[in-house]
Amino acid sequence: MKALALTIFLSLISSCSFAQNRQEIDRVKHELAIAKHDTSRVLIMRELSFIYRTSIPDSAVFFAEKGMALAEKIKFPKGLIRNTADYGRVLRDLGNLPKSMAMQFKALQIAKDNNLLEETGISLNYIAGNYSNLNEYSKALIYYKKAKRIHEIYPSLPSRLPIVLNNIGSIFLDLNQLDSAIYYVQQAYDLFINRKLGINSLVYLNFAEIQAKLGNNQLAIDYFHKGLALSQKINNLQVYALISYNFAKFFQKTNQLDSCIYYVKKGLEVAQSISYKEGILNNSSLLAEIYDTKDTKEALRYLKMANAAKESLFGSGNIQAIQTLIAQEEARQKEIEDAKLAYDNQLKQYGLLAGLAILLLVAYFLYRNNQKEKKSKNLLQEQKDKVETTLSQLKSTQAQLIQSEKLASLGELTAGIAHEIQNPLNFVNNFSEVSVEIANELKEEAQKTEIDKELIFDLATDLAQNQEKISLHGKRASSIVKGMLEHSKASSGEKELTDINALADEYLRLAYHGLRAKEKDFNSDFKTDLDPDLPKINVLPQDIGRVLLNLINNAFWAVKTVEKPLVTLCTEKSENQIIIKVKDNGVGISNEVQSKIFQPFFTTKPTGQGTGLGLSLAYDIVTKG
Repeated sequence: MKALALTIFLSLISSCSFAQNRQEIDRVKHELAIAKHDTSRVLIMRELSFIYRTSIPDSAVFFAEKGMALAEKIKFPKGLIRNTADYGRVLRDLGNLPKSMAMQFKALQIAKDNNLLEETGISLNYIAGNYSNLNEYSKALIYYKKAKRIHEIYPSLPSRLPIVLNNIGSIFLDLNQLDSAIYYVQQAYDLFINRKLGINSLVYLNFAEIQAKLGNNQLAIDYFHKGLALSQKINNLQVYALISYNFAKFFQKTNQLDSCIYYVKKGLEVAQSISYKEGILNNSSLLAEIYDTKDTKEALRYLKMANAAKESLFGSGNIQAIQTLIAQEEARQKEIEDAKLAYDNQLKQYGLLAGLAILLLVAYFLYRNNQKEKKSKNLLQEQKDKVETTLSQLKSTQAQLIQSEKLASLGELTAGIAHEIQNPLNFVNNFSEVSVEIANELKEEAQKTEIDKELIFDLATDLAQNQEKISLHGKRASSIVKGMLEHSKASSGEKELTDINALADEYLRLAYHGLRAKEKDFNSDFKTDLDPDLPKINVLPQDIGRVLLNLINNAFWAVKTVEKPLVTLCTEKSENQIIIKVKDNGVGISNEVQSKIFQPFFTTKPTGQGTGLGLSLAYDIVTKG
């Protein structure tokens, strides 16, 4: 009779909860039906997989597999990563830990290859969960903390950071380090509240466990009830089974056996309904322990159930497969770290050489200017009566200072260019590593007695594609270096057909990263509004680049004290003119200052932080060039 009542109760839980989120499922399915783009369909399938994961895992698998297939077909890395990561999470719940780990490592590799940091954070969090299931707490903490750093920097997925923080708190709970557990779980709770996300059921579970360990039994019971009620409300049957198990363990420790049996049977029933292997293992093991001295037959039945779940999760074949995967991944990560270290050392050498070259260049021009100043003084001393000659010398000195300002702009761009050149070099390194692996596979295949021609063809095709990508990104790096050289050289006077939109966008980013390299605390938003119908025009690109650099640098300087700084760059075509606008939301320029901004040597910046030649140079280029 009790078993029947329990079954009816669980059925009511499932039906009520399902009715509560049926509307959400219908809404998402409707979005899938009316989606116009394949990328949208991929992300909606991932959302459906996520919704179904804790209640109907077969449906979760179905939508994740469809999402992966479509993402691969349309070459959509972001959607492929999210569906692959969620697919691996469902496999973990269903007891297939080796395949789950393989899917998570695959998702992580795709995310890193495509520089998708937020997706990297998602994969790191799921991999940490797998290590936690294997009781590899130190490795789990390493991956959780990597995910935490990413989600702190890139918060466009607001619920991810509090979830990771709560997971870290769970690890410290398992290690019985209560101070650390309280710190991270409270941080997670505060973020859920501040970001108006709604509390995660697992936060209540962790609070319950913490209070139980502190001996605050009534508080622990209150948190257990809150967790059960919330997981029931959102139809998260997996968490419902997990909280029921922990609630039962609490009653076992407090010698309340009837309550213990009541909740552990609820947990087992719910876990079985969704094939949640870890839940089946935990709850059936506890029931076997309870009935060991009460009913041998029941104890044996639950023990067999627990052993079957344990074999599914942690059988020797599974453990060996997982260990092999982990060893391969650790070896791959070590190779990446070694390559990165070598690259960093090489970059430092290049940086030192570049710095030395710039110092020598500056020293040369200072020496040359000093010599010219000495000559000017001698001429002035000898020919005081020749006013015209004196004026000519002064104009010559001014021209030299303006040329020095042009050369100084090269230093402004150096840090920005270093940032820009990093991305193509990363791609070159990554695809080079993959090409080496493919070449090794070709060698291995060639040494076999029976050669698989189809495999060799596929490997050769992959190798060719990698080389194309290396060439593409190499050319991108080359174009950046070429642009730097063009900026540094004196104008040839020959105009070129130039894409003003591309030039403006490039100098906006280079100016921002150059200023960030000098002032680490500086930060500002910037955006562009570029006319897509702008034609190419004949200009001196290096000179127009200097104009843009001076205007943009002044705009970023003007927003340093603004609460929400923003610099906007716009282009537009007006009859037979092209108009470039640089705007900022700084304090503005007074009428008195406006009349002086194009005068040589006039500046509003503090002494030593501005030459007063930037806008004067820009004015001369535009009006006389």
